[in-house]
Amino acid sequence: MDFQSPTTLKEKKALLKKLETAYNTCFDCGRKYGVYSVGCSSVYESKCGVCGEIKPITETRDFAYFVTGIRKLKLEIQNETKLP
Repeated sequence: MDFQSPTTLKEKKALLKKLETAYNTCFDCGRKYGVYSVGCSSVYESKCGVCGEIKPITETRDFAYFVTGIRKLKLEIQNETKLP
């Protein structure tokens, strides 16, 4: 998976919505936007709620519901909307 960070405000808002509403995640997206918070996960093959790829996934709760990535994105969006 190619992890390109969103560059426009529109892309950041779209990613924020995905992170806030995703029920499951692949481990690549989980590690990028969250922090693995358990020692054992239920893993199954399905579509990732973030990147949309079919691969082994788990629930977003195993990555602290992406709270780290969500906070970072909200701060970036807030800073961009304050620009003159």
